[in-house]
Amino acid sequence: MEFEIKKNELLRQFETRIEGKLIKIEYSEQPKKIFLTGFSMDNSLEKEKFQENFILALFDHLSNESLSVFPTSPVIAKVFKKHREKYKHLLPVGISL
Repeated sequence: MEFEIKKNELLRQFETRIEGKLIKIEYSEQPKKIFLTGFSMDNSLEKEKFQENFILALFDHLSNESLSVFPTSPVIAKVFKKHREKYKHLLPVGISL
């Protein structure tokens, strides 16, 4: 599943739209670090179908940047743990989930 990920710097969130509905991951950014602090999506969307896929698409997107990723949101951390082997390179040295 392909997602067009938009970084909305004004609202500090990564966004995509599915069926006209917004899915977003909130973030806080510091030099060379990004904290993924929240996840939300419209309740009318199928949670199982889009939640994990959008989070994984964002992890793939962030893999191309020189940032350490801190998945502080419980939803995002759960997905990270499930796919830890593929994305452990995103964590800063000394941090494990």
